[in-house]
Amino acid sequence: MFKVSKYRHTVGKIDKRELWYPDVNTTGNSSASTFIKANSKWVALNWQSNTGTIGLIPLKSFGKRKGETFLIHAHSSGVIDFEFNPFNEHQLVTASDDSTIKVWNIDEAIRSGATSLSSASIVCSGHSKSVECIAFNPVANNILASCSADKTLKIWDLSNGEEKYSWNFEQGSLTSLSWNYDGSLLVATGKDLKNRIIDARTGESIQVGDGNQGVKASRVVWLGNLNHFLTAGFSKMRERQLVLWSSQDLSKPIKSITLDSSTGIISPIYDQDAQLLFISGSGDSSVRVFDMNTQFTKDPAFTELSPVPSDTPSKGICALPKRALDVMEVEIDRIFKATPNNIIPITFNMSRKSKSTFADDLFPNTASTKPSLSSIDWLSGENKQPILVSLNPSDNQINNDLDDLQLNDNEPVKKSTFFIDDNTNDNSNVVEQSKSEPEQQQQEEKKISSSSSSSSPTNSSSNVINSTPSSPIVNDNIQRTGIVPKVVRSSKYRHISGSAHQKSQFYTNLKINGSTSNTCIAVNSEYVAVPMVGIGGPLAVIPLADKGRQIQVPCIEIGSQLCDYDLSQHNTSLVATGSEDSHVKVFKIPTGGIPKTTANKSNNYTTTEADFVGHNRKVISVNFHPTAENVLITSGGDMVVKLWDLNEGGAGEKLSFANVHTDMITSVDVNWTGDKILTSSKDKKMRIFDPRTNKGGLASETVTHSGSKGGKAVWLGQTGNIFSVGFNKSSEREYQLWDSRNLQSGTPLASDKLDHLSGVITPFYDEDSGVIYLAGKGDSSIRMFEINDQEPYVHYLTQFSAGTPQVGVAKFAKKTSMDVKKCEIARFYRSTDSTIEPLSMTVPRNRQEFFQDDIYPDTRQTCTPVMTSEEWFDGCIREPEFVSMKPSDMINLSDAPPPPKKEDKFVVSQEVDNTPSRDQVTNSLLSRVSNQNASSNWEQIEKLKHNFTDYDNGDISDSEWD
Repeated sequence: MFKVSKYRHTVGKIDKRELWYPDVNTTGNSSASTFIKANSKWVALNWQSNTGTIGLIPLKSFGKRKGETFLIHAHSSGVIDFEFNPFNEHQLVTASDDSTIKVWNIDEAIRSGATSLSSASIVCSGHSKSVECIAFNPVANNILASCSADKTLKIWDLSNGEEKYSWNFEQGSLTSLSWNYDGSLLVATGKDLKNRIIDARTGESIQVGDGNQGVKASRVVWLGNLNHFLTAGFSKMRERQLVLWSSQDLSKPIKSITLDSSTGIISPIYDQDAQLLFISGSGDSSVRVFDMNTQFTKDPAFTELSPVPSDTPSKGICALPKRALDVMEVEIDRIFKATPNNIIPITFNMSRKSKSTFADDLFPNTASTKPSLSSIDWLSGENKQPILVSLNPSDNQINNDLDDLQLNDNEPVKKSTFFIDDNTNDNSNVVEQSKSEPEQQQQEEKKISSSSSSSSPTNSSSNVINSTPSSPIVNDNIQRTGIVPKVVRSSKYRHISGSAHQKSQFYTNLKINGSTSNTCIAVNSEYVAVPMVGIGGPLAVIPLADKGRQIQVPCIEIGSQLCDYDLSQHNTSLVATGSEDSHVKVFKIPTGGIPKTTANKSNNYTTTEADFVGHNRKVISVNFHPTAENVLITSGGDMVVKLWDLNEGGAGEKLSFANVHTDMITSVDVNWTGDKILTSSKDKKMRIFDPRTNKGGLASETVTHSGSKGGKAVWLGQTGNIFSVGFNKSSEREYQLWDSRNLQSGTPLASDKLDHLSGVITPFYDEDSGVIYLAGKGDSSIRMFEINDQEPYVHYLTQFSAGTPQVGVAKFAKKTSMDVKKCEIARFYRSTDSTIEPLSMTVPRNRQEFFQDDIYPDTRQTCTPVMTSEEWFDGCIREPEFVSMKPSDMINLSDAPPPPKKEDKFVVSQEVDNTPSRDQVTNSLLSRVSNQNASSNWEQIEKLKHNFTDYDNGDISDSEWD
């Protein structure tokens, strides 16, 4: 029997915008390790300020808020880490660059009606440098662990602010801490790249082993009541990775997963009840989920589930405690994602046939807010398991009332102006200060009775300050169901999805070189090419039909380090290469492909059709002209663009554009009619050339992305617009949409940030659908945007996630080869370090037996040139030819008959004879008589018996029964 996890169908969705927390101001402090925390009462955010500030928002105050956000002015320097006390939901602890730890009692400030807090209840001063991390003990009250850049680990008793233990780690300061299930041990990662299991009472390192070997800080989380923990960090190659360890043996990891080459530090969040791991790094746009269940295996399964994509980069994430989840809606987890201006809830649910009963198989008992030990008991050496509580609303009514924030009747109510929510216009929810106390009590009783009828514990919970006139007004009618905005934009491609082909269709056993400066994979209708690791710049050119494991890889030997290359779409046997020795070479693949290497000798193909020398430095880019036959466009390190006619052999240089670019050219693209060339450069400018004019070729230019890495730009088909991707001054990846007819204005039509990843993005535009695909080097995903004439012009659709970093991505240009019967609108080839993976982008449709002519317009004929090289250099302009993608055996969807209607089910009425039978009449009469006084009715009984005896003999006609 195939054993699978019961949480494998957990699906995450971004909540509706009505449930977001907008208008926040998340800090941009690069030294901060924590940006957001939440419990069942509050959401705390590391707030943007000149000093260390925390912004507090009641959990139920989602949506627009009036007035000021409650701020805790915590430290003179930035806040690095902060935590809610797990046993006191109105107590927050902060740690800062100023080497102090402070305890804040929120309830006291709320009672006083203040809108901010700047005076801490307790200040813990013991560290001499910045405090890097703090962690509350999961079982003992008021026990806190902290580690600092001063290379010390300290244990504090927050009941009085005393430092109980302190230990030095001279090898290097600790950067991350996590407690085990019973609060007796700590796991720590440090700057010495070691993992440690530490006895929290003695400071002894029970186990020490090598951890993540990257130079950046790693994060650690203990996996609940398991003997395992997980670290999230970087490898020696600066790739982000997750590593699973056993706490009993740190000599080697159990399993590791390489994620991507992003630079953002990952924050791992672990749900010990469902055994689910959530990760998202700083600058990541998606939240990834891993199933760590041990239901069928000794070690955690460590399998990835479906991620939650988004177009908004995050600062950090946190999880809501299980006690605050909507368990009757089978909400497994809720993650809060902090962005610069919003807090976005992401709910993870499972489908159930019925939601009327509590799913006890999915919601085991969870940690309560009651400590198992006092600080004195724990310090004396006692150990206990956490106290658990049921999540079943009928077994345990979760207290979401005011708790210790309930004001006394004789205490005057202080008026405040913060946390007022204008999310609803229902005045019946407003508790006016002028109303009498009995009226307020009646309203509260009505609220409680109406909310208790709901099956959702989240909806039945009241805000922690609802008893005051300044309480938030929360619309409890809003349901947490997915990412459906108020107005859904209509689009045929809104549900586009990507999928990899079967592994049998992969090209494997390759040693791909990902260090080429530009192209890492190219494809035409017959071949796919990737640069290989080796001497002489080997370029593998593999026939598309040769799928599977590559035993002998056919290669072209360039003779120097390969920089860029391209495959011709018109003559599929032509390959053009550019190398560090400034040579541009053209090879022609023999019929049947390049001869494969033998076991004894390497027979790399070296025969060239042409060898051009014109650049003074290495060749940066090589591109075949998309409409003119045998025209080649190259750019070099000498910042010169050259155009070559392959028909003229060694004297093929026809045009050259020098003294225009002031830095290295990063991309070259040609418009759809083939008469204009678009370039991007590291000098932060984008230029349009008309290469056949007598005015130097430069038509217009503009300043684009301000980052130092430069960008890439592509033409958007017949629209005349340009789409560019690059980096801003903060090294954030971004996109811009430009009108090529108005570049001089210097203002793009649209622009937005993407994320903080470091890989250079290559854009691919599909002219037929208007969808642009963004694939970054080192990323594990491909993002999709639709571009049209509706503001804001660029609309995020979705993203395809592969799970492994990509070296390069190439778009298959021959649209007539798409599988229209499966509604395939685009095909890509994705290369990793050792494989080439075909991908298909499809649009879900119901009636796939018909040709979907609404998503398949006539497409450009890319395999046939529009003109010869001679015609093009003579100034000819000719539009491309278009062909239909419709197979001969299919009917257009627009011409298809309407779908057959489902036949209504008719229920045949049957006449039922309800006339009682003779035996029923007899027994009924006898029963009625027997209930009367037997002594006074014997004569009647005898008479009735005599009558029925006559009836049985046939003395009564059937008509008398009507």
